[in-house]
Amino acid sequence: MARLPLIDPDAGEPDAVALLRRVAAERRRPFNVYRMLANSPQLFERVYSLSSYLWNESALEPRLSELVILRVAQLTRSEYEWSRHVGLARRVGVEEEKIGGLAGWRGTGTPFDPGERAALALTDEVCRDVEASAATVEAVRDFHGDQATLELVILIGFYGMVAGMLRSLAVDPEEGDVPVFVGAAAQEPTGSKPG
Repeated sequence: MARLPLIDPDAGEPDAVALLRRVAAERRRPFNVYRMLANSPQLFERVYSLSSYLWNESALEPRLSELVILRVAQLTRSEYEWSRHVGLARRVGVEEEKIGGLAGWRGTGTPFDPGERAALALTDEVCRDVEASAATVEAVRDFHGDQATLELVILIGFYGMVAGMLRSLAVDPEEGDVPVFVGAAAQEPTGSKPG
């Protein structure tokens, strides 16, 4: 059960209700993550604006974004994010083999192309160490360019932040979501820092 109220889209304060109705019009319904954010309408508006940019306007290819978001969900153990984004990943064309193999993406014979592997290395380093190495950033730049490299770092940080909110405030899963979580713990490389 959530540790703060999930704001009712029909009974909250006017600013929160207006934002929740906008989200419902754009996203089909006001998901619980937004109902939690509605406890601070000003923050909600800013967070939603950044998430909308990352989803709809960034230089990132949607399949790569969703792979990275799923990897962040694994590393942060965010079942809510995983259950919300696994369907989105499938919808934009991420193959089941990649979704199922994400926890062990570093292994030989995995289905990830070099550009995806560079982005996943960046994800692992930013999530675990906060700072990615110069070599990792350079590899991402080589495959994806400067704008996408910056936007990948922001995407990773954004979903890490959201995972912290979701887990700390025990945001309830969406009705109908069954978190079939593919965790990261069993297949982490030796010597890695805990997520």
